[in-house]
Amino acid sequence: MHAASSGTRVTGPGLDLDHIDLLCSTWAEWLLDRSEELIGVLTGMATRDSAVAELDSAVRVLRGGREEAARFAGRAGGRVCTFLPSNNVLYSYVLFGLMPGLWSDEVLLRPSARTRDVVLPLQELLRDLPHSPVALMDVSQRNFVELCRTAEMVVFTGRYENLLHIRESIPADIPVLGFGSGPNPVVAGPRADVPEVVRATVEARLFNGGQDCLCPDLLIAHTSVYQEIAEGLSAAFGRVPRAPREQPGLVSPALFYTDAFDAAAEFVESHRDRVRSGGQVDPHSRWLEPTVLEFPQLAEIHPPELFSPVLCLAGYSEPSEVRAWLESGTERARGMYVSVYGEPALSDPVLGTSVNCGAHTALDAEDGNQPFGGYGERASARWQNGEVVARPLLLSREAGRRPAEEPSRTSVAVR
Repeated sequence: MHAASSGTRVTGPGLDLDHIDLLCSTWAEWLLDRSEELIGVLTGMATRDSAVAELDSAVRVLRGGREEAARFAGRAGGRVCTFLPSNNVLYSYVLFGLMPGLWSDEVLLRPSARTRDVVLPLQELLRDLPHSPVALMDVSQRNFVELCRTAEMVVFTGRYENLLHIRESIPADIPVLGFGSGPNPVVAGPRADVPEVVRATVEARLFNGGQDCLCPDLLIAHTSVYQEIAEGLSAAFGRVPRAPREQPGLVSPALFYTDAFDAAAEFVESHRDRVRSGGQVDPHSRWLEPTVLEFPQLAEIHPPELFSPVLCLAGYSEPSEVRAWLESGTERARGMYVSVYGEPALSDPVLGTSVNCGAHTALDAEDGNQPFGGYGERASARWQNGEVVARPLLLSREAGRRPAEEPSRTSVAVR
């Protein structure tokens, strides 16, 4: 490991796009050549289908590397430090490791303690990746923060409270990009294709057993389609087999994360009177049956990130109710994505602080070569020099930018 460069490289068109294209192509082919080995490691924590999807997404990002680099407008060079998320570890390795390595001198990644036993074997495979700019730092958070103190950029994925602690621990002029989570609700309006809404929502909610930050935690259905939606969800959830992670297809596996299982099981138990379907909990194997919970009043439900096969269902009569919910203080703070099917009155590109994906789930709409997240401070924001600017984030776009250089929906002083 070497010290971060004190200089900077040429920006924008000065980047060698042909070299970047060759490097990204080499990495993509390397990953594909070792796909079964990589998937074998990933299924230590992920379902086979989600591991395959993760590998596909990683390759897709690399194949978009040249085009992304052509848009690069920041200051190149120096060190990038990332606190890796606790899911999508291969995709995150590419997104937060290899991609910034195209324009920085050094990329340091610290694995989450929750996934260390999967990330370290993954790193053993990736150690042979040619010309990799990434160094995996299996060190304490305190020691990694010391490395962050000389970085050009710090990337944090995880709990908001931890983000605040990290921000306070490093010099204020170092930009910290904070990636959090949101409920990513699905809205089914009076003109919605109900079977399509049910199919898309079930596949998104149960992706990797529900253990993804883009899984929807809530479906908001218009009263005219509510019963059909509720019946369709319950029937579809009931058809998903309980099976090990390694089995292909949409399955209901034991949950990998003990804390997520405990929180979801407690949420279901505390709302036992709201269970429409499912609700069975097996604490010995950490299995939670795909569950639909009904909440009559939309304004009363602001589900936590459930990170499990649990979906909340609420109804609405007027679009203004959905707007009011998205504009509430809770949802503005964590606005990420919202999917809208068959509700013409909710066609704005941003609703509250949530990016409108239209008739697509957040999982289907996500593109690793484009800015990620919404305009909620807890969902995605840049922290620098006492300011926090909430907006969708892409590392290459943020490199070297001043906090308020791009339009945002939220910009406040940090207390």
